[in-house]
Amino acid sequence: MKFKGTAVLFFLFLGLGAFVYFTEIRGREERQQAEEAKKKALQIEQKDISEISLIYPDRTITGLKKGEKQWEIILPAGIEADSEEWELLAGNVARIEREQTVAENATDLNAFGLDKPGVKVAVKLTDGRSFEVHFGNENPRKTFSYAKLSNGNDVFLTPTSWPRIFTKTPAELRNKVVLAFESDDIDGVKIVEGGKEFEVQKSGEDWQLKKPIDAKADNTEVTSFISSIRFARASSFPDPPVDAKTAGLEPPAISITLHDEKAKADRMLLVGKSPETDKFYAKDTSRPTIFIIDKEIAEKARRPVFDWREKSITRITRDSIEEVEIVRGADKFSFKKVEADWKLPDGKKLQWDKVSGMLNTLEFDKAKEIIDAPRALATYDLDKPKLEVSFKKGGSEILRLAFGADVKTPEGVYLKTSETPAVKVVSKDVFDKFNVKAEDLLEASTGGSGN
Repeated sequence: MKFKGTAVLFFLFLGLGAFVYFTEIRGREERQQAEEAKKKALQIEQKDISEISLIYPDRTITGLKKGEKQWEIILPAGIEADSEEWELLAGNVARIEREQTVAENATDLNAFGLDKPGVKVAVKLTDGRSFEVHFGNENPRKTFSYAKLSNGNDVFLTPTSWPRIFTKTPAELRNKVVLAFESDDIDGVKIVEGGKEFEVQKSGEDWQLKKPIDAKADNTEVTSFISSIRFARASSFPDPPVDAKTAGLEPPAISITLHDEKAKADRMLLVGKSPETDKFYAKDTSRPTIFIIDKEIAEKARRPVFDWREKSITRITRDSIEEVEIVRGADKFSFKKVEADWKLPDGKKLQWDKVSGMLNTLEFDKAKEIIDAPRALATYDLDKPKLEVSFKKGGSEILRLAFGADVKTPEGVYLKTSETPAVKVVSKDVFDKFNVKAEDLLEASTGGSGN
């Protein structure tokens, strides 16, 4: 009997919950949706809009939907559409708000600025129906605008934001994408400027320079360049239109080719003359439109090869180092990693932050210049280095640094690593980090005594 009573209470609770849901929660949502629907000037859905016309006293702009979320500008002709902008327009048309009616079947539309509307928004739907909203003057308090539908003279108020949203120029609604592709699909970049060629190719997750030298590329620099093109937008369009020759695109000042591995195709951007300061004519070879872009892409494409290459001092990471030996002429000392500490052979503990800063240099400092085909080491005072640093793991040397003469341009010190035959120029700070004595590294709190 006790179980039966509990079951009855349980089902009563369920029934009460369902009642509350349907009468309160769901009912409130439905009432809210009904209120929002009543405020819509047009009872239409965005997905059903097939054509939009923005009609002004001096011009008309018309967009036609071509497939899912793809649009074409049919008036004025010969302009590519920015489909995202037209989709946004379509969404806004379906959300135009209608506030209170201020005049029913008004006979004097001039009083509301609706005899000659500043903008008319006309739409056609996929089922053949069409609608039109006219926007007139603002009300005296400048809080609302007067509006009406084309099939009647009832004047209503609408927030002033709506006529502003639909006041557009052709340039605002046209395609401003510089070059269409997905960054992750690009596995090659080629830049040609005059007689100079530059090329990088992707190898696994890394980028490799192929021209004018064969060397490891700086992944961040390459991906940043690709992204700058991917997200670049035309700043404007020449008016009146110019031809390719006038724009300096036949031949181009710079040609940039991105190989799209996924599409098995090349995406090519041509950069021409400067129509004004810090601007360039440009063209995607797959489209006829000539547009104007900011200087960023051209400046990045013209950087020296050194800017593109990997400039790390070494490829060895600090985690692989167990022992360090510093040699300065006849003076030599070493220290080892003992669990979480660094210690001299006699057990004296070293300042962790100083050793850490020294090793961080290997990972984060960059070469200021790289000489791939150096002359004799004596040229750089590297035949008799003023400082040598050996890094070991398991008792075996994994890297050796040799510091040579000072350099004035670029300011720094010559450095030779055991990894490559190249000679690098590094900052004086790199040299100073390793140019230390054992006592410079000792923990002050130990007072020189062992642990």
